[in-house]
Amino acid sequence: MEPISRHSKTTVHLSLQYVLAGAWVPERARTVEFEKALLDNGLDFSQTQSRENAFILIRMQPSHLQVKIESLGPQVISLLVAANNPQYEREMYSRDAEAVTEAFLKTWPAEHYQILTVNSKIHHLYSTQTHAFKYIWEERLGQTPEDFRLLGGRPVAGGGLRLVMPPHAVQGAEPTSIDLRVESFLREPTKVFIETAFTWPKPRVISTEQGFEPQRHIEETERFAAEEVWNFVMRQQV
Repeated sequence: MEPISRHSKTTVHLSLQYVLAGAWVPERARTVEFEKALLDNGLDFSQTQSRENAFILIRMQPSHLQVKIESLGPQVISLLVAANNPQYEREMYSRDAEAVTEAFLKTWPAEHYQILTVNSKIHHLYSTQTHAFKYIWEERLGQTPEDFRLLGGRPVAGGGLRLVMPPHAVQGAEPTSIDLRVESFLREPTKVFIETAFTWPKPRVISTEQGFEPQRHIEETERFAAEEVWNFVMRQQV
């Protein structure tokens, strides 16, 4: 029996962030247009929040979704699409993200858009046969509980490891950097929490016809999490 059940995988967070060059302010007329464009694309939000430098939309049904447009500084805009504890499949999230980006392009039209960076993040939970930290520390990392005596004899409730991989291009593809966290889930000690975060740091210019390609970004993150990260956590050679 495997120490971690692959079939127990639960997705608890999905998010995409597009950082764009340009100026943006939450003008009431434009945010109303944005809401209408979202509704035309099948997205209805029950809550809206307008701030000095941000506009936020939130829905809880049929699955949580948050959209946030924010001015990060002079000539820098962030478009974030996040789902916490999604109640639908990843493919539906990708469709929602596509609908959001299309509505953004329709509401704030331009001949070209400069994307400075793209950030994609996925959180997974897996069930373990023992305490998740025991597996990470003793079985995966080959350490012993005696090591914690050096911390003054204090009990350790959980923890894990973090890996930061700088920008790297694989087989000629667009370079990406990856931030990986593998930890015991403190609320449920027999679950391991894995965060896979991708960043595409190379700026590029796109047209409205090209679009933001959210499905490509979320699927690339998911593939890495499901294969390379899983093999690393389980110490499986391929």
